[in-house]
Amino acid sequence: MFRVTSLAEMPDAQINRWIRRIALLFVVVLIAFVAFYAFDRFRAPTAPIVDREMAAMEEAVRADPADIASRGRLADLYLAAERYDEAIAQYSEIINTGKQLEAGYISRGRAYELKGELEAAAADYAKVVEIGTTGEMAGVDAMLEMAYYGLGAIALQQDRADEAVEQLLKALAIKRTDADAMNLLGAAYVQAGTPEKAFEPLRRAILFVPTGWPEPYLALADAYTATGGTEQAEWAAAMAEAMTALAPGGSGDIAGPAARLEAIADGKAGLDARIGLGLLAETSGDTGLAADWYRRALELDPQSKAAQLGLSRVTDGTQAHPDVVPSASPEGSN
Repeated sequence: MFRVTSLAEMPDAQINRWIRRIALLFVVVLIAFVAFYAFDRFRAPTAPIVDREMAAMEEAVRADPADIASRGRLADLYLAAERYDEAIAQYSEIINTGKQLEAGYISRGRAYELKGELEAAAADYAKVVEIGTTGEMAGVDAMLEMAYYGLGAIALQQDRADEAVEQLLKALAIKRTDADAMNLLGAAYVQAGTPEKAFEPLRRAILFVPTGWPEPYLALADAYTATGGTEQAEWAAAMAEAMTALAPGGSGDIAGPAARLEAIADGKAGLDARIGLGLLAETSGDTGLAADWYRRALELDPQSKAAQLGLSRVTDGTQAHPDVVPSASPEGSN
């Protein structure tokens, strides 16, 4: 049995020794705690999640070169990181297996396109077309649609507008809701010298995706300018300016574009201008003002799909027609 000695029974010298020991122990513990906190608080940051995943996929491919799923994921990560040569090498390995050919060619084509090697990209997209058009599901083949889109985009970059129109129409025959393809088709019509054909696809593009990109508005401004639609061109140019300001890295200042739209809100482009003002207010978070502008647009055209959709968004769907869907025909003055 251990004997417990109370402090009252200890001589003064022994008590002093215990006090010094306890004080020393406290100092040691304090130093250890501070060191641990400093290490935990200020240690070097860990690698980003994407880097860790990339490293994991690289290890998986080294461990099993036949693992197509891991190789494909690694290639996609390289592509996202703009490491195009490495992405191309991985996609090429997948293609060489003879498996997942459509996916391999469409992805490698995209990598070549982003790298600026347009001829190589077009060759890969053409391979997808060759494979996809012989399949039973060609009419709904998403990769075939992407290949047509890629060929159209490349043709447009190379000033072959008529060919671009042909390819983009094929893409839209597979996926009628592809706003990007609609936008490029409209731009191709303008470049081909037939701006009057651009209105329909460009307006459909902004009906599906009304904010977040200036491109369809810029193309519409060119189309209206070419056909003498002065106020409509001003509406489109103002919207393009607003979308550019709201884009990442933009000024965020939409006062100027809003003033331009208000100046034509009672003119020939009044419907478009009022819907545009509603969109800008909605994007800025002012749902009350947005609702007012959408209602004013409906005063001009009670059947306006864009105004009905806008009003539905800012009023929780309580004040718009319940059957409105964005696949309806585009509107506005041509």
